[in-house]
Amino acid sequence: MIVQRESINRFGKIFFTCLPVLMIILLISCSSHDRTVSPLMPQDPDSNLTPHSAALSEMSWKTFRGEARSYLKTRDILSGIMEEYKVSGASIVLTQWIFGRGPITYSFYIGVENPHTGKPIDGQTVFQAGRLGQPVFAFLVMKLYSEGRFDIDRPVFKYLPKHLPDYPAYQNLKSDSRYKRLTARRILSHQSGLVNSRLTHPEHRLTFETSPGKGFRYSEEGYRLLQFVLEHRFGQSLNDLAKSVVFDLLSMKDTSFVHEPRFEGHLAIANGGGDDSKNLASDVSKTFITNAKDYSNFMWPVLINGGTLDTFFCYPYFVPNVRVHSPMILEPPYPGDHPTIPKNLSWCLGWGIYKIPGSQPYFIGHRHQGIECYVTLSYSHWTAVSIFVAGNVQHSVTGRILREIVGEVETPLKWLGFEQTEDLK
Repeated sequence: MIVQRESINRFGKIFFTCLPVLMIILLISCSSHDRTVSPLMPQDPDSNLTPHSAALSEMSWKTFRGEARSYLKTRDILSGIMEEYKVSGASIVLTQWIFGRGPITYSFYIGVENPHTGKPIDGQTVFQAGRLGQPVFAFLVMKLYSEGRFDIDRPVFKYLPKHLPDYPAYQNLKSDSRYKRLTARRILSHQSGLVNSRLTHPEHRLTFETSPGKGFRYSEEGYRLLQFVLEHRFGQSLNDLAKSVVFDLLSMKDTSFVHEPRFEGHLAIANGGGDDSKNLASDVSKTFITNAKDYSNFMWPVLINGGTLDTFFCYPYFVPNVRVHSPMILEPPYPGDHPTIPKNLSWCLGWGIYKIPGSQPYFIGHRHQGIECYVTLSYSHWTAVSIFVAGNVQHSVTGRILREIVGEVETPLKWLGFEQTEDLK
């Protein structure tokens, strides 16, 4: 297995920093046995968790502040919010560990997936989720790392048969040797230093805005480069590789990094929004199609047991790699303190982590043409939430929905670009 001395030293520091959390995870995992294997147990997720509506009256969970939430009352409130904000439909899945009962999942399928056809949202409705593919992509890389097939600290150009600038898409880097310092760890934590998109350059050139490893600077070009390297290394498309390593493993049946014919008639469209997914080629930062059910199937095993990653490889995936000093996700870092920079915001591999009192939830979110996708998971509360909304192009509603699910908490939604109305957090 390929493990460098730098990785071992880094792991030693990470291990002793995270030892208390590790002990909690081990204790709970040992006591739960096989009950943690299926994140959507014990009911069928496609039938709102139970075949008998009478049982819904007994369903409740706890917010991050310990307040009880009723399934039926919350569903009524969410329906009212959707009507108020002219939301087409929503697919929401909450999974929470209830002590004495194990993981319980609550699913909400409300409204329609397409306002033009009136087709109701259900467990098969999929969303163009863009940025949400990044934690899945990072998990794929960590799985390959754990199997000794890829090293996240080896310069990625060394996996290619030719020098990186010899490929047409990367010829602009020929005069800049900094590409030799790009590793998967730096790319996945948005420390590649590459421009976010070459399309913003007057000549559509790929350039560095800063040196690799010099702080958080969001870059989709970095993720595209890593996709390019993986596809050449393994001789498979990203989607085929993800299917064999991640999707099949975690029962992500309705997830893909490409738009597939099977999604026809199941893709959510917002009020006033369009459908541009058919025009997107395979692109780890743009084309990611999934739904709340599948993403919960991904998050919950990762939350409980690392999604089959052992401890050595799990913690590099979750531990913060870099503090964030950008006022907004797509903006460059601010050189000093600034009131618009969220406090205690860091980036892991694919995920953001946001420190709030009593918790440090992981998150990722994407909003485009009225489609809103936001997911968060919390070790402190043993809770994973997936919110997928076919919303309204003018106003974001995710903040209101999240408040009803997990209570009144500070979130990084504004930092992610989810424009908020005055009554939203």
